[in-house]
Amino acid sequence: MNRTVVALGMFDGVHLAHRALLRKAAEIARENGDAAVAFTYDNHPKELFSGAFSYLCTREQRDAQIRSTGCDRMDSVPFDAAFAAMEPEQFVDWLTARYEGGISAIVVGYDYRFGAKAKGDTALLCELCAARGIRLCVIDRVTVDGETCSSTNIREAIRAGETERAERMLGRPYTLSGAVVHAKALGRQYDCPTANLDAGMQLLPKDGVYATELLFEGNRYDAVTNVGTNPTVGGRARTVETHAIGESLDLYGKHIEVAFFKRLRDEKRFETKEELFRQIGRDAETAKKVCEERKKSVYNSEPLC
Repeated sequence: MNRTVVALGMFDGVHLAHRALLRKAAEIARENGDAAVAFTYDNHPKELFSGAFSYLCTREQRDAQIRSTGCDRMDSVPFDAAFAAMEPEQFVDWLTARYEGGISAIVVGYDYRFGAKAKGDTALLCELCAARGIRLCVIDRVTVDGETCSSTNIREAIRAGETERAERMLGRPYTLSGAVVHAKALGRQYDCPTANLDAGMQLLPKDGVYATELLFEGNRYDAVTNVGTNPTVGGRARTVETHAIGESLDLYGKHIEVAFFKRLRDEKRFETKEELFRQIGRDAETAKKVCEERKKSVYNSEPLC
């Protein structure tokens, strides 16, 4: 019976460091005819201890990105109080028993922590694996432009509106995914229809206007997106409103993805709606130029999440 190579991590965002780890797991599995599985959690541990948490991708995006690295599947369980209380040794034994045929190898990042109060580190995991005849592979730190590639640093970049910095660590544009919900539909009155994206628990970029790309039913559209409260029309809640440039798409109730390329300006309050939509027209022109430049780049050849 084939054994399993297990990659351990939260894999939120499936950034370049995650991909290096997952590809290594797939490589080791192929060497021995084993299966490669990414073991993770349904919810981030911080959500259990701190409450609400904003994710870098949806579960569906995470699963698709993990599979694209060569891993056979993603395996996830809820991270609850009982799981959080599990001692490091218990966790390794629980994990080993989970996979029929046992585990041949475990792959983790250099800073991996596990067990109650995060007592376990890679040194302890090495001991526990050796005692159980399991190979351990630890992936070194991955840096991009001298910066550690991590979900924490990517979150920092997105919150600052630095989507190009986030993209370099992700290896692809930061992308929000979700259903289009009804809004005030003011854009249609000014020949500028917008799609109001319900991003759920995903992390929203800093308020402002962005050059983006909208993905719908396999088609890509150059777009301009506003993140913020829409102060000109008396908005209060933060929204993500996207306009597919030069298109009039019926997106209500449909699933879309919006990839963020570049922040163009701060969100601001205009004196009139007419002034607002004139500015959106100017923003669309700028966003179109950004999108056209990207199409000339080989770097943009990888599909969205």
